Amino acid sequence: MTAVFEFSEATFSYYAGSPVLTNVTLAIDAGAFVAVVGPNGAGKSTLLKLCVGLLQPQSGDIRVLGVPCRHFKNWSKIGYIPQGTFHNRVFPATIREVVAMGRVAPLGLGRRLKREDYELVDEVITMVGLTDFQNKMIAELSGGQLQRTLIARALAAKPAVLVLDEATSGVDSRAKDEIYTLLKNMNTQLGLSVIMVAHDVDHVLHYADKVADIKYGLQYYGNAAGFSPTYQQAVSGVAPAAAQGELQHA
Repeated sequence: MTAVFEFSEATFSYYAGSPVLTNVTLAIDAGAFVAVVGPNGAGKSTLLKLCVGLLQPQSGDIRVLGVPCRHFKNWSKIGYIPQGTFHNRVFPATIREVVAMGRVAPLGLGRRLKREDYELVDEVITMVGLTDFQNKMIAELSGGQLQRTLIARALAAKPAVLVLDEATSGVDSRAKDEIYTLLKNMNTQLGLSVIMVAHDVDHVLHYADKVADIKYGLQYYGNAAGFSPTYQQAVSGVAPAAAQGELQHA
């Protein structure tokens, strides 16, 4: 089975600073649901940016769906939802219009959407439970509704992998459960690989099957059932100065 992301002794630092990630060797299999955990500023967001090609390692190798990252072209297969997407809620668009934007990458810029594209948009809106709200402006959405809208937009591109950076940040406990349940259902029913940064470790362990513990490198990668977050207090704290680049570039 081809790994969706494969790191081989990958090291990355911002500018000339200390490495944020050092000698990371990691293979994430297709179909996995991986929770990326660790202290603030310890490299979690940087790991995701390396996965989706926004950053390149100074040394080592990264492969995406079996292809060296520098040569990978089929980025529409990688659905990425970074932190703070649509932070400015004044953006004048409805849920349906935002989700339709997800068809741009696979079709190409400037291409008109066809009937089958809009059918897919309707399908993923239904999948995330927003059919009754699809004509609402995003400025009117709750935090949980906005996150589900962004998930639907990513799904509209028909990705093989969904990469999310703190998708449950700023939402209440009920909305967190709804988002985690949605992601788990897509993982198990559709075979979609899910890799997500999460701070609520105890919560996400009920849904993820794998855990990657990041602290300037890979401290643990394995079954969620066997993970014991002994650094639990550190997860909610701020990492020392060695990773200030990660804090600035999150």
